Amino acid sequence: MCGLFAISAKDNIIDDLYLGTFYLQHRGQQYCGLSTFAGDGIKIRTHRGLVRATFTDDLGGLEGLMGIGHTSLKDRQPIKLDSKMGEFTICFEGNIINRETLIEELKKQGHSFYTDSDIEVIAKLIAQGDNFVDGIEKMAGRIRGAYALVLLARGKIYAARDKHGFRPMIIGRRDGAVAVTSESCSFINLGFEIVRDVAPGEILEIDDSRFETKKIIKSDIIQYCAFEWVYTANVCSTIDGISVDIARRNLGAALAKRYPAKVDVVGAVPNSGMGHAIGFAQESKIPYDNVFVKYDYASRSYTQPTQAERDREAKIKLIPVPAKISGRSVVICDDSIVRGTQMKNDLVVKLRKNGVKNIYVRVACPPLKAPCLYGVATRSKKELAAHEKSVEQIREYIGVDDLAFNTVEDLGQAIGKPLDQLCLSCWTDKYRV
Repeated sequence: MCGLFAISAKDNIIDDLYLGTFYLQHRGQQYCGLSTFAGDGIKIRTHRGLVRATFTDDLGGLEGLMGIGHTSLKDRQPIKLDSKMGEFTICFEGNIINRETLIEELKKQGHSFYTDSDIEVIAKLIAQGDNFVDGIEKMAGRIRGAYALVLLARGKIYAARDKHGFRPMIIGRRDGAVAVTSESCSFINLGFEIVRDVAPGEILEIDDSRFETKKIIKSDIIQYCAFEWVYTANVCSTIDGISVDIARRNLGAALAKRYPAKVDVVGAVPNSGMGHAIGFAQESKIPYDNVFVKYDYASRSYTQPTQAERDREAKIKLIPVPAKISGRSVVICDDSIVRGTQMKNDLVVKLRKNGVKNIYVRVACPPLKAPCLYGVATRSKKELAAHEKSVEQIREYIGVDDLAFNTVEDLGQAIGKPLDQLCLSCWTDKYRV
């Protein structure tokens, strides 16, 4: 889970690049970076920390007519390389499963590595091409995993999405400007209109505020990441033609239909659980209210790089509202349950201490049984509560009165995509790619 933004325009793009990248902050909070091109060459600047905190007073010298930006929870991107095709900067989102094998192969060919990161492997593979389009195609043929990437060369941007469509990517247009980004929430306040999604396997060339399809790498299997609609994406975004907000409300409504509850109030684990809770409340005709409030200056807990950081962020970010819950029975909607420790040791404890009568938990996605191989925020099987525990055992473990998860079938129907086009591996423990 990282965020990508790229823009080409007839005027200086630095403000749009900065803000477009900022609107992807939810996809990564550890590092951020911008790279631009002007007549005097490619410039690059990266920081540890948040986009606004680190770049607000550090945009000088980055002016240009095209650029790429990145938010990350893992490493500094973009990175810059020189090659037979000239210098370029590149950043990506995804996970390369066979990275170690590729590194060993490249070392045998005489390559040296500054890091063992996915992005450095991708960049070196692309640099072996006859040109950037050829390099991206050859890279795609050698890696196993998921990617969406943007590459800035001298006077051109290249954008590419893996042939299975795991990671989202969308094109927008405004007078005199074209942009490509991970999510359409980057477009709204910048005045861009959605043109279309980048097709799985598509390689785009962007320059002079226009874009052109240079290649489409074919695949018989499409695997959109269903977790984008459940949790990852911003609620304002549209991912592959489906509104995230509508999908989450549909997921909540599905829970209310299949697992009704007689309670006084419906609440959410904010922020991602809010859409699910609203859908549950609307379908069940039970009032939705603030059971928990997320403190505005806390970050997302699931995307933190270590379990200790995830636990700490989860503990500090949510504040219960005692006046709304004391003496009442509540339904709490959440996007998922991973290990169950945060629910058990933090949320349930806070609710009980503040006088909640009964706790019913409704989870938007099915029980997580296997790690994700296609993104950064992965877990081992032994860390997943549902890998060895039944739903009833998880209920007992977290200490709630009732617990229910959406089914895989309800998940697909709520999102509005055929199940064979969705990556469901974290719920089924079956990997199609």
